[in-house]
Amino acid sequence: MAPGGIAQPAAPSGVPVPVGDLPGWRHIFADDFTADAPTGSWANECSPDDIVYTGAQGQKWRVYPRCYPDTYQKRPYRADRVLSVHDGVLDFHLHQVDGVPAGANPSPLIDGVGQYQTYGRYSARMRVDTPGMDEYYAAWLLWPQSERWPEDGEFDFPEGHLSGTALGYHHHAGQGACVGCQEISTDIGARFTDWHTYTIEWTPGRIRYLLDDVVVLDSTDWVPSGPMRWQLQTETNGYGDSAGHLLVDWVSVWAYDGPGPTSPPPPPPSPPAWTGSAAGR
Repeated sequence: MAPGGIAQPAAPSGVPVPVGDLPGWRHIFADDFTADAPTGSWANECSPDDIVYTGAQGQKWRVYPRCYPDTYQKRPYRADRVLSVHDGVLDFHLHQVDGVPAGANPSPLIDGVGQYQTYGRYSARMRVDTPGMDEYYAAWLLWPQSERWPEDGEFDFPEGHLSGTALGYHHHAGQGACVGCQEISTDIGARFTDWHTYTIEWTPGRIRYLLDDVVVLDSTDWVPSGPMRWQLQTETNGYGDSAGHLLVDWVSVWAYDGPGPTSPPPPPPSPPAWTGSAAGR
């Protein structure tokens, strides 16, 4: 059953949205996108706190507005021309808008009021329907409420060009933070063109990434401990005129319900300096 006791329809991806409590986790939010919303309904010019979509059970969503530039080519986010909901999916129609590639960056209000929590489990099931979209890039991330980066860390999973395979990045926080100080999950065998479930599990002093319930990154190094929000950041990173759809079957969120924070293990003598592109937002 979906939140509110409403029966779930068949999942477009073949896997229904998970909604129950789990050991150490209390379920707080799910959306399987059964309330249709046409292209244009997610429009937001420059009011990031506006609610632009409400789901069938009252789920609320915000988006980065058009006045916000994306990370790499600094193009405007165009939720108004990219996002819609139909046939049980959240649809990112990735294509050129006003002559340039355009993406969108939605975020759920996980408790109906706000976007933030400290520690949590975040899961999404998605795929891309068109190969070869080199100029589009996913970095679905947890971003610190403080807006301090890299000091307060960042979690990205999945991340990568939609024409390729998914990666995961754990950007170190605290004394281990610097631009490029990160751990990367590689060779996890997930092409964006296939349905996969991507899960972030963040607990005191530990971060794990799971692909279809298989752990692909597990770290206790320099883990953030302040509140974060979940952004389904799908943006531009390159030049071209390809087009296609990133389809999200469902998302689901849990609050941490395990033991309280414990003392973290002693830090290494110096932070490991990983190379790679930071995904600071």
